[in-house]
Formats: sequence, C-alpha cells, structure tokens
Amino acid sequence: MPYTKQQKQLITYSRQKVESAFAQRPSRAHGIDHVGRVARWAREIARAEKARSVFICELAAWFHDIGRAFEKKLDANDNKHTELSYQVLREWFRDDRRFDILTRAQKLELLYCARYHWNDEANKYDTAWILRDSDKLDCYGGIGVKRLRAAFGYGTEEWNLAMRCMFAMSLRFHSKTARRILKTHNLLAPMERELRGFLKKKIMAVKL
Repeated sequence: MPYTKQQKQLITYSRQKVESAFAQRPSRAHGIDHVGRVARWAREIARAEKARSVFICELAAWFHDIGRAFEKKLDANDNKHTELSYQVLREWFRDDRRFDILTRAQKLELLYCARYHWNDEANKYDTAWILRDSDKLDCYGGIGVKRLRAAFGYGTEEWNLAMRCMFAMSLRFHSKTARRILKTHNLLAPMERELRGFLKKKIMAVKL
C-alpha cells in the first residue's frame, strides 16, 4: 500500500530531523549514510515480507541509530547507543508536535525497535526483526568492509573479532528476504576476501 500524503510528509520530516542531528556530529561507521541505506533495505524487506506497515518499518529505520549522534564516544563499539536512541526518541515524541499523527501504539512500537534493534530475541513486532535484518545487511559487501575499517582500523584485535562476528551474525537473519539478498548480491564475498587476506599474511614459517 502506498504511503498517504501525511505519511510521506512525516517520513521527509523525520529524515531531515535525523540528518540535522548527524550533521552536528558526523559518524564514520554509523552515520547518516548508514541510516539511509538501512531505510532502503527496510522498505524492500517490509514489502517482500508483507509487513503490517511499511511506513512504520521505514520510520523505525530512520530513528534506530539517532543515539549515535549524541553518544559521548563517537562510534563506540557497544550497545549503549540503543538506549540513548530510545531516550532521544522518547523526547522527540514528547516535545515535537509533528509526531502527534502517530498513535500511542505506533510510538511504543518505534521505541521498542530503537531500544532493541541489537537483540535477536526481541520480536514483539514484525517491525523489529525487519529493522534488525536491514541493519545487519549494511554490515556486508564492500560497504561492510569499509565500515569495519572505519570503526576498528585494519588488522587490529577489535577488527579481527568484529569480522568473525559478522560471519556468525550472517546466520541470524530472520527473514527469507534478507537471506536472499545476502546470497543474490554475494555480500559475504568481500568479507571473506578481506579476512582470508589478513589471515594469510599472519602465516609464518614454523621452525624447531
């Protein structure tokens, strides 16, 4: 179902509000470019999976990482930003009258998604697992390689651990659509090349 005029206006307003927040504090690995890609994946997955509301799925994507624009440590590698995203979104819903077109139930759903978009067991709404799958997809392919390097450098212990976590995480997609996208676009291949190249450089001769 296409968005209503009111829904389109709120999507545009929300995107601009999120863009404004990130403009004050750009993030290399979790910035507005990442958020925009997650929003596009969310629309695609939501439509393919016949989600209850593609509109709410896209809104959830725009809101999911807003805590990144306010966290003290830029690109912190923990889940504290999810709680911060939840708190910022609560403030927006309370103080910004443009969000009054959303029902109380919709706001609670969006808050749940912001707070738990890291948790694979938080499946109260289809929006939640659609958002997680969309967020995960942006960790793969050439984009994923660049994001990992931006967040951890190359070849560091953190990079090595994060890279291995990516392969484990690829088994945790919820939707058939996300698994199909991962396979069709061959998004694991760049990660495999990156990790194999790193590991081969670490092989040295063994001597007695």
